[in-house]
Amino acid sequence: MIKLKYLFLIFTLFFLACKKEQLLNPDQRKTINLTIKGYVTTTDTLEFLLNNKVLGQGFDTKFTFNGTLFNAGDKIQIRKKADNKIIGNIEVATSPFNQVRKVFYDGTTLSSNLVLTPVKNPENMGFRLRFSTTATDFYGGPVDIEIFEHTFDWDTFGDTYVSVKKVKNITGAFGEFVELKPLESTETITKSYVLKVYKAGTKELPYTSMDHVFLDDPDNNYSSDISFDKGESKLFSVSPTSYADAPPGDVFSGYQIVDISFAFK
Repeated sequence: MIKLKYLFLIFTLFFLACKKEQLLNPDQRKTINLTIKGYVTTTDTLEFLLNNKVLGQGFDTKFTFNGTLFNAGDKIQIRKKADNKIIGNIEVATSPFNQVRKVFYDGTTLSSNLVLTPVKNPENMGFRLRFSTTATDFYGGPVDIEIFEHTFDWDTFGDTYVSVKKVKNITGAFGEFVELKPLESTETITKSYVLKVYKAGTKELPYTSMDHVFLDDPDNNYSSDISFDKGESKLFSVSPTSYADAPPGDVFSGYQIVDISFAFK
């Protein structure tokens, strides 16, 4: 009889211990503090949803959706407000507690985890490239971008271009990280980095015809200078030069390079 009493007492203590543990840990999922930063190049408004509930919106080019608590493993959907189309999602990682996800959307391509990779050498500058155009005669596929060291001699007014790097198969999403060393200019020599764009896998211009393409010199269709900032990591969006007063879809000599890294710092 005494043994039964002791056995009952042991089971009672075990049960109470289990109940106490359950009360101390009512939810075993890990809480995460998530911030979403973004950049939208179109007039679209993006909505962020969890379990069909809209948590926030992104619009007006640059946006930040600050410090909201989620559970590790939550999947946040990204939806276009205009047509309720789901275009992507963000899955909350298990660590660290403070997380930042960086979203880029251009109306076609969505990147939900952009990274500003730090440069290995603080004297250098690093960047990722994307290519985008609405040109009427653009061939429609990925492009290769070749980076050159441009030397201009003020005594002779001569230009020299030396290839330093080729980045292949670039689309509307930002590609591989590239790091360049600084260039030294003198009173008579100016050095800078410029780029050229080709149809992927070729040395051809990325157009199906030249009906809407107006180039001073197709063989020397270089971009404007790449702005060099020591120690910085940038996101360069490259597109053919166009003009506001020109017919839609027409492109002209050169390429424009726009840095949007400011939206993700």
